[in-house]
Amino acid sequence: MSNVLVVILGIGSIQSILFAILIILKKKRKPSDLILLIWFLVFSIHLLLGISKRLYPTHITGILITTMSFLHGPFFLFYTKSLFNQYIPKTNLLHFSPFVIFTFFSFFIRQESELLWEIIILIAKLISLTFYPLYILYSYYKTDKFLKANNANSSMLELSWIRIIAVLFLISTGISSVRLIIELIVGVAYFEVWDVLRYVILVTVIGFYGLKYGMVYRPEVPFDTAIDKKKYKHSPLKNDEIIMFIDSINHFFKENKAYLHPDFSLAVLSESVNIPKHHLSQIINSEMNTTFYDLVNIKRVAYAIRRIKEGNKPNLTLEGIGYECGFNSKSAFFHHFKKHTGKTPGQFKKEISTD
Repeated sequence: MSNVLVVILGIGSIQSILFAILIILKKKRKPSDLILLIWFLVFSIHLLLGISKRLYPTHITGILITTMSFLHGPFFLFYTKSLFNQYIPKTNLLHFSPFVIFTFFSFFIRQESELLWEIIILIAKLISLTFYPLYILYSYYKTDKFLKANNANSSMLELSWIRIIAVLFLISTGISSVRLIIELIVGVAYFEVWDVLRYVILVTVIGFYGLKYGMVYRPEVPFDTAIDKKKYKHSPLKNDEIIMFIDSINHFFKENKAYLHPDFSLAVLSESVNIPKHHLSQIINSEMNTTFYDLVNIKRVAYAIRRIKEGNKPNLTLEGIGYECGFNSKSAFFHHFKKHTGKTPGQFKKEISTD
């Protein structure tokens, strides 16, 4: 059984390192990539410590194996926030305090109190690994609800995989809770086969979705709160400035194709049209009655329609056109196309070919 555990731990650790290397090799890394990189290194170290405990057990190794799970909730929160381009203040580092506190006090626990201390830590970890996924799910649905209310009902499509990871966290926590109840009488065992297997599966899922979909276009909307148009009530912008800025935005989308790049963002548009980001948000939301996300996708769909009508590249598939327009997946392209035209790209192409 011990050999099986070491093999699973080794596979998980190597997998985490490979995921980290793939992120390092990316040409354009974003804050979310750097957070994911560090998170994978934490996963790898945690799994390597599991191997070390079995081959060369030490007191500090046992402590770190027990407390490092406190890091996953905060990293998941920071990673999710960074996907929405949200600023993470330094005070948020307090999320790591449970790891520091429990690790520190673990060095001073007497042998006769170790079992009770391990149970206390496990309960605290279960609370942590339940709170963070639930909070992320709540924030996800809150943001999705706001975007739907603002005619952007598909804007969370590309980040729906975040829910999968959150649910996996909750399932894993639920299994651990059942295990805790069963083992309270005989003690708490860490890194048993099923624990390790669940852990490695979680790493695999995070790596798969994070590397495959983590670089898709992300809506620049608040993670915790919805945009309140009332905040523009006292804006210093004058009517003639607003008209001029709207003309600049429309001219940009007419003459510039930067919006077809997958990494196109509000910051890029702000720099291109020389309009401060906060004023740009105000104009798009309050004056143009849309969101930046929908504005970009409307332009992308319009470009896709022109490309389909041209039909001068027989080897270019509809999926290929979607990628050319800046969508990072076939499902996202088809979803947005149907939302704005009422037809799928295939239906649209068939209709114009019979005219």
